[in-house]
Amino acid sequence: MNMKMNLNILIKKIKNTLLLVTILFGSVSNAQQNLISWEVADPQLNRKFIEMYLNKLIENDKFEQNSIQASDVVIVQMQQQNDKLTLKRLRAKNYDSGEYRRFMMDQVKKLGPDMMNTLMDRKYKWAEINRRDLSALETYSNIDNILNERSFKRARDGFWWTTSQVEVSSNESVYIRSKSTNQAFRLETGLSDLGLYRYFFGNTILGLSNDISSTYLIVPRDVPAYDAIQQPLDGTFGIGFKFDTHSIGGQVNYMDAGNKFKTGRVNDESHVVLPSASGLIYWSNTFAINNFIDLSEVKFLQKIMKNSPGAQRTDEAFGSLRLKVGLTFTEFIHAKLKPGTSDTKEGRELEIIDRLNKVDEALGFFVRSELVTDNKKIKAYAQANQSFNGFSNFSLGAEYSIKIMKFGVQIVNVPKESGLEFLESNSNNSNTWQWYPAGKEGGQIVQPYISFYF
Repeated sequence: MNMKMNLNILIKKIKNTLLLVTILFGSVSNAQQNLISWEVADPQLNRKFIEMYLNKLIENDKFEQNSIQASDVVIVQMQQQNDKLTLKRLRAKNYDSGEYRRFMMDQVKKLGPDMMNTLMDRKYKWAEINRRDLSALETYSNIDNILNERSFKRARDGFWWTTSQVEVSSNESVYIRSKSTNQAFRLETGLSDLGLYRYFFGNTILGLSNDISSTYLIVPRDVPAYDAIQQPLDGTFGIGFKFDTHSIGGQVNYMDAGNKFKTGRVNDESHVVLPSASGLIYWSNTFAINNFIDLSEVKFLQKIMKNSPGAQRTDEAFGSLRLKVGLTFTEFIHAKLKPGTSDTKEGRELEIIDRLNKVDEALGFFVRSELVTDNKKIKAYAQANQSFNGFSNFSLGAEYSIKIMKFGVQIVNVPKESGLEFLESNSNNSNTWQWYPAGKEGGQIVQPYISFYF
């Protein structure tokens, strides 16, 4: 009997302990989810804030306890409580020594509301923080969706590489991210930011990427047949580099037209079109998107959702929208294969007929918008490319995640008479030849795809 009572008491104690641990863990997790952290990247604001802080220490006879230097960089952490943002922690980071130093928060509060509001409003140049910075802030996750002025990271990760460790897609892309580092392997096709999509450009990208930059090799490939495409671009070996930060990004690509081409590996031996050199520079910004649709007004949804909270109007942010606007530069080459031997395995050189590399021939505009929801289940984009030389296209796409799969669709539209005009031959400078990837009447490709991620 006593043993049974002792056992019941022990079980009750274990339940109470587990309940207490669950409550504590839930509290910690909830607190972690309401934190946002960043590094002040404005040198003048860093200097001004630290100088004011050091002067306040001297004024209150606390300077001897200080370890912060004027050359340190301020790291800010804020917390959301009852729909209000409050300052949680401050750290000073020294890049030379790698040390993190604590501010005396009682002295920080004495700096005055003007300085504190300037610091917390984040209307200045700022930067993402890394895992080591988070550790110094005693934080193990970094949620970037509290402020209306969004971090670009969530929207960028959905398109720059993948938010998973491994992702393989039928749209001819593979991403493998390392667990222990911020390095990743990427395999892609086409140069989509330049409007050179995989449907009409014969290349494969093999590269290594990190959070900011990517270096890659460009390898030629055969373009699959699509009904809408009549004259694809040819590809050859080359190299490329691209980068992306919260405010600017770009890329540079070079493909060597001096490489040899095997017979049968080009689309038309008499008319080889190759984007031998290309580049892009763009400005970007990220915004919060609010769910402003009043679902309670949609009658057929009332029956489905009934009295669920989602049926009511909400102005809470549900996603991040990133906008990019920039300039592109692409040098197109029109060439033909030089006569070769009967050996089809021997490569043949190009005889270049014409180059489009002047400003009014190679320059163009680039506009792109990217949307990623906070739950990472939906992402979508729309992009337009327009070159002064007459080549333009528009594309959009959307993707939805279910467990380990993503279902997506991409639409690329090549307008009527979108193409390039070249000299037809070296011997005749009056006759021209037009390259229309989708024919003179234009065309559209609708391509569904499926991805698996782990």
